[in-house]
Amino acid sequence: MTEDTCGTHDLAERGRVTTGRPLGSDGTPTDGPALELDPDGRPAELLRRSPRPLVSGPSAGTWATLLETPDEGDTDRPVLVQWLVPDATAPPGHVHPTTETFEVLSGELTVVRDGAERVLEPGESVTVQPGVEHTFRNGTDALVAFRAVLPSMLTVASLYTVWGLDHEAGTGSGGRPGPLRGLVIMADTYDETTVTVAPVPVQRLLWATVGRLARALGVDGIDESYLEDRFWERHVEQPAL
Repeated sequence: MTEDTCGTHDLAERGRVTTGRPLGSDGTPTDGPALELDPDGRPAELLRRSPRPLVSGPSAGTWATLLETPDEGDTDRPVLVQWLVPDATAPPGHVHPTTETFEVLSGELTVVRDGAERVLEPGESVTVQPGVEHTFRNGTDALVAFRAVLPSMLTVASLYTVWGLDHEAGTGSGGRPGPLRGLVIMADTYDETTVTVAPVPVQRLLWATVGRLARALGVDGIDESYLEDRFWERHVEQPAL
């Protein structure tokens, strides 16, 4: 196995690690989106410490790893390290009944709270209070990495479901599930995450009608099997750090 295949690329010349590419059916990296890491940077250090694999949403331009979970760490919340390429897909505006914290590790992350933007640089953090509409994005031409303390494992399961579906669709879904699957996922996460793209009464009506029909037709929502390490080890190139 070459250095490039096992997750490094021109390491001696560039001092960088190339990893996170989608894996083909034979287990070798494809020419899909790749994550370039500084092996001496804090994001790479946290990735080395992570007990869980590197995951990705190729069409969304994002990678992540679970650094801590309520069952495996000293926290009551899951902690996710996430990377976004320039112009990565931004999540729709949403609210949570609990706080969510973002801490930038490298690059610059734009966090939008109630329409007000704040650009965070490395070492800076912000906590979004319960009920405050927010989203985030990479508005730069460089990679950004951040640490997020999420509301619960339900948030992680919804993200991993969307990213897992992206892989199974051949990275051609634009980083999002189809409309019916997306509607059912939104219904599954409503108690914790409410998107603000439409008034809640309208969303409830859709869940009670279209969503119910979708479930009857066999459309699933969140699939916790995407939380299993083996799925990501089969689908995402793992780093050699």
